[in-house]
Amino acid sequence: MSTIGQSGFESCIGKGTKVSGKLFFKAPAKIEGEVDGEITGEEIVIEAGAVVTARIAGKHISIAGNVSGEVVARERVELLPTARVRCSISTPSLALAEGAKFDGDCKMPRERVAA
Repeated sequence: MSTIGQSGFESCIGKGTKVSGKLFFKAPAKIEGEVDGEITGEEIVIEAGAVVTARIAGKHISIAGNVSGEVVARERVELLPTARVRCSISTPSLALAEGAKFDGDCKMPRERVAA
């Protein structure tokens, strides 16, 4: 479950909105519409019903909608029960809720071991 409350979002791509290109968010961002391109930020939430075809990079990424492309998270990726994901994922921590659909590759980089 996402750790950001409804009021914690400063940026939102709403339902009925279609965006194409490179998006960069400094504050927590919620995607409810359609995005094609590249999304970069710290906290990114792809809501149920959203359709995203993009490279998504961030610290924490939570997905409840449809995503195709590539997902790269520095800390955690969370696939919620309504998630439909066809992409490659790279993250040190992956949470996959019952009901989520994932078709792709997952790489989980190891932490460096002290010599």
